[in-house]
Amino acid sequence: MTIKGKYKVVFIGPFYTGFFIDSSALIEKGYTTIQNSIITHFKKTREKGWFIENDDKGEVLWDVEFTSVYGGTPMVPPSLIGKNFICEDNIIQFEGIEFDISRILLFFHDYGAGTFRIKAEVNLTREFEVKEYRELVERFSAELSSLINPIIENDTNDLKGVLQTNLIPIESYEEISEELKLKSLDYLPIRSALWYHRVFIFEIEKNAPITQEDYNTYKDVLFSSQMEGPRNCSLNEYAQVYPSFNFSLYLYDKDNRPKDIRLNRVLEIAEYYYAATSLLDTILFNAFAKFKGKRKSVPKIKELELELESLKNLSDQLELFLLTLKDSIINLSPSSVIMWRNIDNEWYYSPMLETLREKSELLTSEVNEKLEELTQKRSETLNKFVKIFTLVAIIGPILEIYSIAQDLGLFEALVENWVLTLCISVPIMITIVMLFLYYIRKFTKY
Repeated sequence: MTIKGKYKVVFIGPFYTGFFIDSSALIEKGYTTIQNSIITHFKKTREKGWFIENDDKGEVLWDVEFTSVYGGTPMVPPSLIGKNFICEDNIIQFEGIEFDISRILLFFHDYGAGTFRIKAEVNLTREFEVKEYRELVERFSAELSSLINPIIENDTNDLKGVLQTNLIPIESYEEISEELKLKSLDYLPIRSALWYHRVFIFEIEKNAPITQEDYNTYKDVLFSSQMEGPRNCSLNEYAQVYPSFNFSLYLYDKDNRPKDIRLNRVLEIAEYYYAATSLLDTILFNAFAKFKGKRKSVPKIKELELELESLKNLSDQLELFLLTLKDSIINLSPSSVIMWRNIDNEWYYSPMLETLREKSELLTSEVNEKLEELTQKRSETLNKFVKIFTLVAIIGPILEIYSIAQDLGLFEALVENWVLTLCISVPIMITIVMLFLYYIRKFTKY
């Protein structure tokens, strides 16, 4: 089948911010308190467009964004803060076709990543096969980098400045990115679009439920990694939703559009967790490789303490991330959780997450082993101190004996028999001095 006219398409993807926000600090201080302090700061500086998700009465989150992606109350909100751009007269000509960019959204999260959403309307002035249309949109995606990357760069830096001003703990990982780049490894591109997921939206005018025949008309916009093909995740007969691999499809009846399907937002949350998982996995692998490399030499206690603190912080960060992810999934609304499960199958997210869990457990094991090693070294050091103090304590009685011997005139007698005295005292003194020097040297080695 061929299509012609104006059609909506949404481009969704993640980006790396270059820094982690201390999630435990946010939870302790209260997310709402932190969010309000950030918004207040932006209002004072008259920077427009910043918003808190689910706090704008649906005016910001356009399309089918009338209800929360969550059915319950998650431990952390869907996002920390967002930025909204309304684009006017932003038309990009590509291969003779107009792409009208009408709105851009950014969402920022704790674990070093954020997501973007670009809404566009494509004006097909000639007949296109559905598959041909998908290929056109796919080729066009690369053109968006020059539009979205400067926005990501500027707003990420603005947010970083506000977080630092409000004394919210952040930790940069840009040095790790540069380090990996120098090693010619897969480095972490900071503050730029990582990839694009395309959501094709088709509005059908028939005032009737969406059928299999309707799906067959537009199914060529999809790729699926599942043997049985894409799965419809809609609970409403007037809509069909197919979250898939790199592409998603949303069909709905114009007069009966459901208000409980948040495909865009579910995809964004999935993209965030996918990117954050990949980021943590890379940082974990780098830390583990460094840790193993240093094991070739015997570290000093101070080095052990610093290494242990770094590994423990990373392990704690991973545990909190996995806990937050699990909490988010548990609290998804019924329609959202079906979409999440399908995304999980399409993107092979569970195996990736399982690998991260295994590495986290391995890291925890290494940390515990390191802790035992540190405890053992401290015990050895304490024993050395005890032995040294014991040797020092011997000096007191020796001085006391010396004083008594002097009072009794024993030294005169020893002088008279100096040969015998030397034969007895010299070996004893040499032994004491050698023992003293041995323990001093052994202690100062660490």
